[in-house]
Amino acid sequence: MGSSSASGDLEGEMEVDAFRRLFPLRFHERHLLESIRPDARPLGRARESTVALGAVASADGSALAKIGHTTMLAAIKMEIMTPSSESPDEGSVAIDFHMPPICSPFVRPGRPAEVAPVIAKQLSDAISSSGMINLKELSLTTGKAAWMAYLDCIALTRHRVKELQKILNEAISDMEVD
Repeated sequence: MGSSSASGDLEGEMEVDAFRRLFPLRFHERHLLESIRPDARPLGRARESTVALGAVASADGSALAKIGHTTMLAAIKMEIMTPSSESPDEGSVAIDFHMPPICSPFVRPGRPAEVAPVIAKQLSDAISSSGMINLKELSLTTGKAAWMAYLDCIALTRHRVKELQKILNEAISDMEVD
């Protein structure tokens, strides 16, 4: 009985997804007329959000953030460097953004997502233009030593993570049987 319900749910999801792809304007207009979003939230309600600090023990700082079905992991590693001659009293921040294949059907294994460097550049521009980080505060000794901060961000979606966990659980139970 459980499998027929699961297959019915899957068929319903496939029909909704097909309608969304074939008639995107009608799909969104229908939701707007009913004052709900496609995920059934009222228009004025934000997605559920959580943040867990210290998610990566080997990093100098990290956070795991979930907003709706999107999960992001950010970790920072600090290193001492020699500052550039153009900015002898400033440290530096390098940002890298990763999108593994489990986060989107458009990301293929074996090569980085095409959008990843664009997002990394946008993150870098947003952080530097916002004044969130004062690079002068990363200076240790003018012209001799400064902090270099490496910020790595990884995007995942909970739906894809659950699929991966299911596959891993099945593989583990198959190994236990053998």
